[in-house]
Amino acid sequence: MRSQAWEWAEGAGLTPTQGEILVLLMQRKGPMRLGEIARETALTAATTSDAVSTLESKGLVEKRRALDDGRALAVRLTARGRTAAKRAAQWPDFLAKAVSTLREEEQALFYRTLLKTVRQLEEQEDIPSHRMCLTCTHFEPSKNPKKTPHHCALLDLKMSDTDVRLDCSVQETADVATQKKNWKIYAL
Repeated sequence: MRSQAWEWAEGAGLTPTQGEILVLLMQRKGPMRLGEIARETALTAATTSDAVSTLESKGLVEKRRALDDGRALAVRLTARGRTAAKRAAQWPDFLAKAVSTLREEEQALFYRTLLKTVRQLEEQEDIPSHRMCLTCTHFEPSKNPKKTPHHCALLDLKMSDTDVRLDCSVQETADVATQKKNWKIYAL
């Protein structure tokens, strides 16, 4: 994946880190502070600042005063930045194409395994926390999703295993007991 990221980024005149920041800003649909970007990407403050400054010099992002605190700076995409972010979001397509060759039940098992791996990496504090369904107060896991799908109470949405989101914009973090219960049911 790293090789593919570098190949794509080189062709776009960006580094993979810069592409990742553009995609993050596009996904969040609003300005983010440098500290938030650093936390979400698991980068140092210095690396984040350098990458954002380079993106700003390329006209892909702009820094403005945060609306909620005039002393803080917030970063947002420019129109050119949105276009670049859309292209950057497409680079992992090679992996999606490979996974699409798996049978449906293999895809579901692969995705469950991926989510469990992400959870373990989060618990080890090797990666930042994601806003996934399994840690959300609105998620209702099913013991048998083939018969009875998982459910999002907020969106009133039925979900198969592969519909469970790794990053949901409306996620509200559940208490620890609920998260443990969700994982216990989902991880069967």
